[in-house]
Amino acid sequence: MSLLFKAHVQMLLKEHRGERVFQFEYLGKHYWLKQPEQLKGIWLLLKPHPKQHFKEECEILQHLNNIGAPVPKLCDFGDDYLVLEDAGPTLNIWLNDEKLSWAEKSHILHSAMEILISLHQQGIFHGRPAIRDIAWRDGQISFMDFESHSKSHNEHWLITRDMLAFLDSLCRVKSLDDEKLDELFDYYKSHCPTTYWTDMLSYVRRFRWLYYLLLPFKPIARTDLLAVYRLFEHLTKENLCKNYF
Repeated sequence: MSLLFKAHVQMLLKEHRGERVFQFEYLGKHYWLKQPEQLKGIWLLLKPHPKQHFKEECEILQHLNNIGAPVPKLCDFGDDYLVLEDAGPTLNIWLNDEKLSWAEKSHILHSAMEILISLHQQGIFHGRPAIRDIAWRDGQISFMDFESHSKSHNEHWLITRDMLAFLDSLCRVKSLDDEKLDELFDYYKSHCPTTYWTDMLSYVRRFRWLYYLLLPFKPIARTDLLAVYRLFEHLTKENLCKNYF
């Protein structure tokens, strides 16, 4: 980017020092300025080393930009900031857009699934590809917030974790009824390698006892727990995993 753009970013950094994420406009384009989290209290224990994680995220974005992966363009960065070109509204926003038909919404979700599967086949893992971390604009899917780190080198587990995070985020959307969720789960299953789906179901099978343990709390459950119920219920349907449960 130009020196003028970099100077503008430095000015914004001074004005918004410590602000986690800030959107700005420059010459008619929108960008996001992101800085490391400023953690306090218990979060210092739950999410230690925020600056190190931020550095790792920046390095991941540099690599993914260099290989042309579906991520926002990294326009500027430093030790304590990075600037991304706006990639459009996230999937959760598109799903809540009443102007879009279900056919249009499912097309966007199908595109996201296909890109996520393609990333996995290239050995690229997100860590937490929830629909709020995936943007879509003019047919282009972009994955954001590569912040969830794992020391594991087990590709089967990393793919399973991504799949469960994505499907769980769908289960959180109240406007997606059971019929729509079934269609989306079926689409993912039919488009990913069989081993991906089998590995994920095998993992879920190990923890199905947790579903029954939590079931009595369903009447008072909130969004997070309700999503877990829906995830288990849709993954244990006969048409999805008849050979695994």
